[in-house]
Amino acid sequence: MGKKIKGLHFVPVGGCSEVGMNLYVYIYDDQWIVTDMGMGFDGAFGRELVIPSPMELVKNKSKIKALFITHSHEDHIGAIPYLWPLIECPIYARPFAVEMIRDKLSNFELESKVPLIKAALNKKIEIGNFSVEFISVAHSTPESSALAITTPEGVVLHSGDWRIDDDPVFGSKTDEEKLKQYGDAGVLALVCDSTNVFRDHQFGTEKDVRKNLIDLVKQYKNNRILITCFASNLARLESCYLAAKESGRQLVIVGRSLKKIERIAKLSGYFSEIPAFLDEKKAASLDPSNALLVCTGSQGEVNSALSKMVNDAHKSVRLASDDVIFFSSRVIPGNEKSVMEIQNMLAERGVKIITSVDYEIHASGHPSKNELEHLYELVKPNVLIPIHGGKLHLYKHAEIAKEYGIKNILVPNDGDLIKMSEGKAEVIDNFHVETLGVDGTKLIPLNSVVYKQREMLSHNGVVSVCLKNHRGSIKLHDLVCIGIFEESEQEEVTDVRDNIAAEIKLSLNNTARDRSDVNKIKNQTEKLVRSVFMDVRGKKPVVIVHVSD
Repeated sequence: MGKKIKGLHFVPVGGCSEVGMNLYVYIYDDQWIVTDMGMGFDGAFGRELVIPSPMELVKNKSKIKALFITHSHEDHIGAIPYLWPLIECPIYARPFAVEMIRDKLSNFELESKVPLIKAALNKKIEIGNFSVEFISVAHSTPESSALAITTPEGVVLHSGDWRIDDDPVFGSKTDEEKLKQYGDAGVLALVCDSTNVFRDHQFGTEKDVRKNLIDLVKQYKNNRILITCFASNLARLESCYLAAKESGRQLVIVGRSLKKIERIAKLSGYFSEIPAFLDEKKAASLDPSNALLVCTGSQGEVNSALSKMVNDAHKSVRLASDDVIFFSSRVIPGNEKSVMEIQNMLAERGVKIITSVDYEIHASGHPSKNELEHLYELVKPNVLIPIHGGKLHLYKHAEIAKEYGIKNILVPNDGDLIKMSEGKAEVIDNFHVETLGVDGTKLIPLNSVVYKQREMLSHNGVVSVCLKNHRGSIKLHDLVCIGIFEESEQEEVTDVRDNIAAEIKLSLNNTARDRSDVNKIKNQTEKLVRSVFMDVRGKKPVVIVHVSD
């Protein structure tokens, strides 16, 4: 995309191949604005966090006028500390999201370098060829917004994550009147959340969840109760507090992200009437019938508080067989296996498990089919572009829109350059995008040599061979095997060591023409070691050879 781009265009850099990694670009006459900058979660071995590649953003850094954030979830802000230093533009977000972003940036010593601007609702922000207005929408974290992006070509409504909740217990409802005003004036395109397209009817509300949590906690009078939920759902945390209060229990929060959220919530003016939650160190001193623990780990995350508990690795909390745990959450697509594993471990310990399948103790923050149709009615878009989901979600969303009567529908791929004009949208080009893994402090492509090597290590193990080359006589000095033998197989290790020593003596000392050529010695040793392990274990391990005099 080196050439100048005329007119209005939309590019999903991430967010159209899976649930997560939301990053979208709007372009008008070669001026760019970016919407959201999120990360995804990867269950592959050796990886946990992934982000979209910033390659095209970096190439066009001078054209980027601003980054607009719809809300504070990780799949919308998680990549900012990694990608912002590469583009360095102002960031506009609602106050709660600003504080969440600032906290993330502090871990990278960037908080003083990034221009974070608190955006007000229903007030247009003029940025070059764009005018952007934040519109309140209901979601599972405070101050979520849709964006009305006005350009000379027309208005694009970027929905963010949203749902209809006419009576939220926490935060604001979706501003249907404002959306209708834009619809009546004319909306060129609706770029819209697709997460819950397979749900025909609206989920229950947070008010329903609150009532059910309070009622359920009261039922288990003599048990210690744990609730695991998304840390960023302040309404759910408030519901947990009310459930504890009404049942005469003390609320204890367990997990770093919950402590962080409590601090940021109070800093942002929330939880003002709620006393400070008890620290996890207090949990052991409480009678089980007086304790309600809220913990991280609803998605089976490896380092979460719940994961540590089931593995007896938590410093303060030990699970008991008469504990009861509520999974007040949904399973994010891709996390099914890790959630099932942690629930199996809980069941083995005798812990009673209650999920949203058993009772309505979770409310989604995303729109079902009937909510999508209600938004179409309000907005009356000429064009629909589904985002925020895997391909199955996007095509199902397109099917719903077609049945409703929207004629111009475009299902995008990550990297598509989509031109919007005269009530239609079309893909006119595509640029290469890829996913990067967060590897410590570095970003590396998922197809990189590093990840390929780690996969080999995980499948085949490692053998370290140390050789002594004394006056041309090469002997095996040491052999270390990692990830190949059990501790009880010392006899097998000895046999393999003797086998390799014999092969080295036979192959290297009898056939090597130049025993001073270290590279030849290493190459031959690698081949014979892999051959031996293929014979005895059916594996070709990674072989590391050291040669010393």
